[in-house]
Amino acid sequence: MGKTIILLAVFVLGLLTSLLVGIQTVKAQYTPDGQGFPLVSPINITSPSNSTYGSKLLTLNLTTKTLFDPSKANIPMVCSIDGKNNATILIESTFVPIEAEITYANGTTTTGISIQSYYLITGWVTLPEMPEGSHSITVYGKYEFPGSYHNIGLDNMTVYFTVNDWPPPVISNLSLENKTYNQSNLPLNFTTDEPTSWMGFCLDGEANATITGNATLTELSDGSHTLTIYANDTVGNMGVSETIIFTVVKEIEPLPTTVVVVSAVSVTSIGLGVLVCFRKRIIRRICFPFARVTLPTTQNSRSCS
Repeated sequence: MGKTIILLAVFVLGLLTSLLVGIQTVKAQYTPDGQGFPLVSPINITSPSNSTYGSKLLTLNLTTKTLFDPSKANIPMVCSIDGKNNATILIESTFVPIEAEITYANGTTTTGISIQSYYLITGWVTLPEMPEGSHSITVYGKYEFPGSYHNIGLDNMTVYFTVNDWPPPVISNLSLENKTYNQSNLPLNFTTDEPTSWMGFCLDGEANATITGNATLTELSDGSHTLTIYANDTVGNMGVSETIIFTVVKEIEPLPTTVVVVSAVSVTSIGLGVLVCFRKRIIRRICFPFARVTLPTTQNSRSCS
């Protein structure tokens, strides 16, 4: 009889030891004290769920069931946002009795509270403003019994979700305007009100050209042009700028100044020559007024008798 009791005690002790070792092999992260803890029972995150949200402000809600009385044990629960930034979860517990029919050894029966009755734990915490994009939240929890070195952990749970607040990027401060430019290379500068995953522009209805920021439009032909800027945010919402209609008219190069100078000198020379000739004629008329009307005498002329 004594040997049986000893063997039974050894068996039970070995079983408990194996369970404890088995439990301790699974570790969690990001607990309040930075330590991991073994996992035993499930946690259910009711929100956020594995979906897309149109708001950056979200609340984490969860539930779990336990057979332990929370009034006799501390149950800290924390969440890890994107693998960092621990946040403590506020919890409440409600006892949920389950009635069962109890049969005693003498054969009598009665109705009472079943040992399967549990405490429903609800938890919540307001999450910090979540930027657009993909995120993950993992919840961890454990029981801490006062005056005991033994903690029994709760399961963890992770959800993956996306934040997309829907308004597309706003494109503003375009450097180009609806006017005429006299050069073929024009700077293309603009700003967006949120981070982008892609930017590009469409010139004259052609295929979009990808750019990484401010750029320069080069070798623009003379005439009218249209330009539209596009930008995608980090979750794919596309912003579109107003369409700019502008004209390029390159300046006409002036004639060489040397040609003008030579022409001016030539015209001046011609003018001076005419003036000199004209002055000579005037001087001749003044000094010899009868030079053209005096007839020369001939040897064969005779006087009348």
